[in-house]
Amino acid sequence: RTRTIEGTWIDLFEGSRFFEGQDLSEACGTAFMRGAWFEPALDQAQAELVRRNRSSGVFISKYGSWPVAAYSVKFVGHHEIIGLGFGHMSASPSEFVAEHVLSIRPLPRPRCDIRPD
Repeated sequence: RTRTIEGTWIDLFEGSRFFEGQDLSEACGTAFMRGAWFEPALDQAQAELVRRNRSSGVFISKYGSWPVAAYSVKFVGHHEIIGLGFGHMSASPSEFVAEHVLSIRPLPRPRCDIRPD
């Protein structure tokens, strides 16, 4: 069902994840791997904003650290949960499909540490 959806998008190379109704502190923790895959339908200005922000923060796992960006996003779309897996190597349990991004706001200097406590 198509609806308006809001949440946090963590943009990591081969690890784009979306967390509906969650803020950065919730999305950038150990729950990251349970997040839904997200590949937004961005207009030209939104795509340029994402390109400029691509390495604004750091993502830390037990395997090392990488550049990451995070955004507060509002879009029209739907959530798909039927299937074997979504995203890179089918590693995500579900996918949010954005038909139209209504707003996107970069979150400053995200620090995502997904190492277990």
